[in-house]
Amino acid sequence: MEVFGIVIQFGILVLIIAIPIVTVSKGYGFIQVNVISIPLICLLIVAGAFWPHFYSDFMLELMRFDFGGMNDVERVRNVSPELQGEATRLYWSNMGIGWPLKAIIGMVLLVPYPSLIWGAGFLVRRIVKPKRTMPESRHE
Repeated sequence: MEVFGIVIQFGILVLIIAIPIVTVSKGYGFIQVNVISIPLICLLIVAGAFWPHFYSDFMLELMRFDFGGMNDVERVRNVSPELQGEATRLYWSNMGIGWPLKAIIGMVLLVPYPSLIWGAGFLVRRIVKPKRTMPESRHE
């Protein structure tokens, strides 16, 4: 089941990287690239920030973890003995910075990404594009 969580996170990362590259490769302009890419990237960032918290809560529910317990012993009393360490680790992994703040930080860092990709594509087209040759004049 842990592989499933990693695959989901990897897929979100690949989509965040690929969306602006695909829009630039189709020849869209600066505004079009940003209008298409930024909302999709923001949705993927929110999903990527929320997914680990959802996944760990889901796994804890499957283990029959008691979220209302006052200490670790009470929380894991319904969990099978071989999974108690994993359940405690998953529970404490959700502590600290919350997923909404992670999403906001991710958006601040990744919103300029489509513009940078467009700029890189613009430079590549300028460099790779063959220079227009002057037609030869006919002198007879």
